[in-house]
Amino acid sequence: MINRIKHVAHNNTPRWVVLMIDVLLAILSFAIACIVILTFHNGHFTVKSFAYPLSLVLVFRLASFLLTKSYTGIIKYTSTQDAIRIFFAVAISTLGIAMVDGLFFYSLDEHLINPTIIIIDALILVFFLSAFRLGFKLLYSQYAPSNAFRTKQLIVYGAGEAGVLVKRSVERDNRSNKKVIAFLDDNHKLHGKSVEGVKIYSSDIDLDNLILEHDDVELIIAINHLSSIRKKRIIEKCLQNNIEVKTIPPVDAWINGEFNPKSIKNVKIEDLLERVPIKLSKAKISKELENQVILVTGAAGSIGSEIARQCLGFNPKKLVLLDQAETPLYELENNLKAYENVEVVIGNVCNPSRMRRVFDYFKPSYVFHAAAYKHVPLMEDNPYEAINTNVFGTQNIANLAVEFKVKKFVFVSTDKAVNPTNIMGASKRIAEIYVQSLNAKLKLESDVHSKFVTTRFGNVLGSNGSVIPLFKRQIEAGGPVTVTHPQITRFFMTIPEACQLVLEAGVMGSGGEIYIFDMGESVKIVDLARKMIKLSGFEEGKDIEIKFSGLRPGEKLKEELLNERENTIGTHNPKIMIAKVPEYNYLEVNNIISELYTQKDHLTNRSLVRTMKKIVPEYISNNSIYEELDKKLIDS
Repeated sequence: MINRIKHVAHNNTPRWVVLMIDVLLAILSFAIACIVILTFHNGHFTVKSFAYPLSLVLVFRLASFLLTKSYTGIIKYTSTQDAIRIFFAVAISTLGIAMVDGLFFYSLDEHLINPTIIIIDALILVFFLSAFRLGFKLLYSQYAPSNAFRTKQLIVYGAGEAGVLVKRSVERDNRSNKKVIAFLDDNHKLHGKSVEGVKIYSSDIDLDNLILEHDDVELIIAINHLSSIRKKRIIEKCLQNNIEVKTIPPVDAWINGEFNPKSIKNVKIEDLLERVPIKLSKAKISKELENQVILVTGAAGSIGSEIARQCLGFNPKKLVLLDQAETPLYELENNLKAYENVEVVIGNVCNPSRMRRVFDYFKPSYVFHAAAYKHVPLMEDNPYEAINTNVFGTQNIANLAVEFKVKKFVFVSTDKAVNPTNIMGASKRIAEIYVQSLNAKLKLESDVHSKFVTTRFGNVLGSNGSVIPLFKRQIEAGGPVTVTHPQITRFFMTIPEACQLVLEAGVMGSGGEIYIFDMGESVKIVDLARKMIKLSGFEEGKDIEIKFSGLRPGEKLKEELLNERENTIGTHNPKIMIAKVPEYNYLEVNNIISELYTQKDHLTNRSLVRTMKKIVPEYISNNSIYEELDKKLIDS
């Protein structure tokens, strides 16, 4: 008998069976209502008092069931929505029965059905239909087959609507073999209460106890607007206790407004590195960029493409996206094809004649210069290309900006330009020096001139070639995860955050500033790797190994945002500061760079690097074949 019940509970009941049961319950409820009223009035059953009225009732009940589709829900997953359908089905049919009875009474001065019977029948039927569904749901919960070997216990963080939907989705998927054992919530008014039979606990006080009391626990974060600090604290605690953490997408990402359990995803490492969202001066940015022609160089890169997307939010007259990388530029064009004010241009910033045609044709008012070579080890092997693109390419675009009277030129630099230990960082520092000295020269010549602003920040999460995508690929391949050094640290910032600050700094700059951003605390790369392994559901040393490969050419243990001779002053945005850096004479800088340009095709790599070290005295090579040049410079 129990096996038969289990079989019934496990299989979905056909809709026609549910409809037939609903009709039978309608007959039963009407019969009970008639018996109650006739007994109360000492009446007797007759064909006229029961059969004829019953036929009318059944016509309306069946029609309302079909109209509201109250029988179509899967009854073992009965929810509030099903209860609403039942209510409307009974209400509509009862209203129809009452109207027919009213017409009958108006015509013959006699009721076809006692009005009291109509009311009592409706109440009994709502109870019967609801009880039938809830009873079957309980039967399913009790006897539905489950995996006898292992049941994953879930803690849902968030006892609101999203949390309840997560619980229901888990209950509906019997194959997932998961059970919600507790809700966590920050609202102290909810603590101790229950939601659908599951108790709500304090997220601060009770999480540790729940972890200790239950084995094989998984936590799902079901709060969409959880602060980054709070989310980080919860995730860190779970990782310390080897608890798998998952999250749900924002409500606006739900398909047709409905939650899909398949959308529950593992927490990403970016969630641990999130910070308080930046409050942008949108009005100021919009005032500057709206209805302007904007040129973004390096537009197909991680930073350039995000700057482009954010610029579109301020309604520019024309957004010109320039890059020499054909395939990523094509992909970007496809992503932005809905915007009619976007123009895509293939070109190299090192090509003066091509860039002149671009400036002459589009006449940009704002230039965001993000084009650069950025990979440190590659540039150590290719100093010519680093100098050609990062220095001469920047010089070319900057000079054209002056010639074509660009209002503002925003140069995207890097923290590797501070006390550089590699060719890439040194090339960016030379570009900074040129841009800043050019602005100083223009300022002396006229009050009205193109304004040059530099922005300097650290590593960007998820950008092309960054460590996080590399670690993800290594974990997916089964390891090992390679870290260059146990003590290496880096500052991290998300791509949207970095680009928001670039726009903000670009707007607030009056020319000549080097803006640096609050990068938060530096992160140990080995700790980052360990957290990514845990978040992927693996155990370090058992499932995935971490191997130390040694510092790469030009790499240093810690990045800096300022050197010893620099300090900062604040701005109206607490996340943006201005670096007070030494000023350079434009004529001297231009002469050195111009001389280097004329000789670049004839100099060896060592000669190119030696010249870079003369321009940037603080450039001391690290773990590089060019370290011996530093010794010679010191000796001389």
